[in-house]
Amino acid sequence: MRQPVKRVKLYETIKQDIARGIYLPGSFLPNELDLVKKYGHARDTVRLALALLEDEKIIELKKNKGRQVRPANVEKVQVPLTFLLPCPDFLSETFANVSVQNNRRIFKGVSQTAFEYDSRVETVPVSPTNSAHDIDWRKLDFVNANSMLVVFNDWYRALFPLLLERGCRMAFIYSHLSHRQEDEEFINRSFCISINSFGAMETAVEYLFKQGRRRIALFHCHISEPGHPIMKGYLSGIKKCGLKFAACHEYPTEPLNLEIVKSQLKDFYKKSGGFDSLVIDSGLVVELRLHNLHHYLGLAEDIKIIVSGDTDNNQWVTPSLTSMVFPYEEVGRIAAQHLLSPDFSPGEQVINGRLSERESTLNRNLNFALA
Repeated sequence: MRQPVKRVKLYETIKQDIARGIYLPGSFLPNELDLVKKYGHARDTVRLALALLEDEKIIELKKNKGRQVRPANVEKVQVPLTFLLPCPDFLSETFANVSVQNNRRIFKGVSQTAFEYDSRVETVPVSPTNSAHDIDWRKLDFVNANSMLVVFNDWYRALFPLLLERGCRMAFIYSHLSHRQEDEEFINRSFCISINSFGAMETAVEYLFKQGRRRIALFHCHISEPGHPIMKGYLSGIKKCGLKFAACHEYPTEPLNLEIVKSQLKDFYKKSGGFDSLVIDSGLVVELRLHNLHHYLGLAEDIKIIVSGDTDNNQWVTPSLTSMVFPYEEVGRIAAQHLLSPDFSPGEQVINGRLSERESTLNRNLNFALA
């Protein structure tokens, strides 16, 4: 099949960009040199493509001003819900971590709601390398005042100024903000959905306390960050239960290595004087591919374990893991509903978790020392 000539392909691309709202009715296209840089075609090709758009009366040449998108000839195209991703294969099986599983669940909720509203959904990866320091800014050229974006966590902080400048609708989902003051304007202009990790930690500690546990420890990543909700919730739960024992340890995420984690956990047990229960990060189970938690981590089998977040893995390891569960699909639905509402306005909604009890907190009569 014969491929269309370059000018026709470029004409169709710019026409699609106009339909998608990248160039709004009444606005002016970038000048020819900027279009050359953006679309990667020669200047002659750009001029020929623009001529085709002028012939079709999609754009109009204004003397000394440039080429303007004609309002009367732009078809009304439904703006899609845009779900931002860190990289192109982020939702694939390539990544086996908690964040990916949560993103999939949120995306499912967004997609379900978009279908009910007869709306479209698109995913837009913003980095080729899954690095917040390697953003491909061209991928965000489409963003304008009509755009509706779902943003999950402050991994995307570098994008915040651009999104604010474009004035788009934003649903921002987060569990912890390490730069809340700096990001205040972004938060105030978004509909924020806050995952209540603080409350989840309180619930976990109180549950273990009611089971007669008095030496409840926390083994988690990132808890040294100022105001981290996991740490704050843990300490609040300890205080509420009137416990004198409190012990926490932050394990390194890079490199995440089983032998390092096991060694640190063993030292943590000794330095704390021993603990009878443990709240751990769900990322350990997923990323280290643990199948028998007590065995792999060298824990006595009578130590009760709660995982800070629920994953697909938690039900299939031995023992199955009691977990704090958040309704991420519902979070996606809430985000989409607010973005699609004709009366969209910034605000905040807090999402609480619930405890899903499994084998790791059932009563055990075994009593093995830490390996």
